[in-house]
Amino acid sequence: MKKRRTHRRVSLGTLLMLLLTAAVLILCGVFLAVIAGNGLTERSEVLFSLPIGESGTQEAPAVEAAAPQTSPTEDRQADVPQPSPSPVPAVSTFTLSAGGTVYAPKAIRESAMEGSDHYDFEPVFAGLGDALSSADLSIVTLETTTAGAQKGYGNYNTPPQILDGLRAVGADLVSLATERALDKGYEGLALTAGELTARGMASAGISLNGSAQGSSLFGVNGVQVAVLAYTYGLSDEGKQQTREAERAAVCSIDAQRMVDDIRQARAAGANVVIVLPHWGTKNKQETPMEIRQLAVTLAQAGADIILGTHPNVVLETERLRVTRADGLDYETVVCYSLGSLLTDARAAENTAGMIAHLSVSYDPSIRRVTLGELVCTPVYIARDRVDMTTVYRVVDTDNAAALAALSAQEQSAAKEAAQAVRDITGQSKREEEGEG
Repeated sequence: MKKRRTHRRVSLGTLLMLLLTAAVLILCGVFLAVIAGNGLTERSEVLFSLPIGESGTQEAPAVEAAAPQTSPTEDRQADVPQPSPSPVPAVSTFTLSAGGTVYAPKAIRESAMEGSDHYDFEPVFAGLGDALSSADLSIVTLETTTAGAQKGYGNYNTPPQILDGLRAVGADLVSLATERALDKGYEGLALTAGELTARGMASAGISLNGSAQGSSLFGVNGVQVAVLAYTYGLSDEGKQQTREAERAAVCSIDAQRMVDDIRQARAAGANVVIVLPHWGTKNKQETPMEIRQLAVTLAQAGADIILGTHPNVVLETERLRVTRADGLDYETVVCYSLGSLLTDARAAENTAGMIAHLSVSYDPSIRRVTLGELVCTPVYIARDRVDMTTVYRVVDTDNAAALAALSAQEQSAAKEAAQAVRDITGQSKREEEGEG
């Protein structure tokens, strides 16, 4: 009996001790949880809310990459605006077309006359189609004045409506630097320039403010283009009509002066320089050596394109490679003579002219010009009979519709003129090489 009572007391004491110990452990756990904050609770939520997979087992969540730790210095740098990279300047391109000399003596004026005092030259040039207008910049040379009836019409003073005809087919700029510029005096030149301005057409080769730079600088498709024009001299009539100081209004060919003008044009911001020299000898079908030498001089000075007139016949073309003052090699396209765009002369070499087409690109990042392929479009100056009247028509020999309007004889002559121009300029050879 003693033994059983002793056993019961021990069991109760042990039980009380266990309960006390458990209470202490629970209190300690609560105390630690308070110290740790919610960390344990949050972690427990993560551990115990694992998704259940198709297999019925818990799947661990995807582990996200920890965000990179940055230093205070890096944080401050991130707040500072960083400069954006400079854009690379884009290459700009424009197209150029240039025709030869325009001369309208009595026979042509009469063919353009409507009534006693009105002239319409648009039909004269309509056969050119878009040979000029398709380019961004189109140039012709006017070997006459347009000083109006008060100065008396003659071989070298044409009704200003001729400018309407040229404008209608796309002419933008007219060189007035020819030997006939002052045939109606200084006033006649001023009147001619005013007629161009009134039609929104630019001019080159003259200066009416005394500087006689003869340069026209303007933008074409984002490219700054300088056009400079010069003549070999003035006619006797022009000299008789003017004083020496007035003659300075027309730019004359002088190698050093032309070189200086090209450099000044560059300094003024020109990216491309075009020179229009009225040089050579009429009806001479060979280019004189002094003309070739001058072309090289102008190319070395910075001329990119040289478009010659005055011989009234088409002469050869050339691509010169020269070294300029910066020691680099450059290319210059030269047309020694574009021939006539309008004349009453009937020799085969006079009725065959051309329009030069060229693509010009400028890269501002390296300040270089790239010249595309020179394409020479032959033109023919037709004289035909329409309703018992003699009419003159300038046609693009590739314009089938314009050719179809001519007589069979003139169509044949146009075909011969086209072939002659292609042979002289090397266009035939380039076309054959292209086909090969």
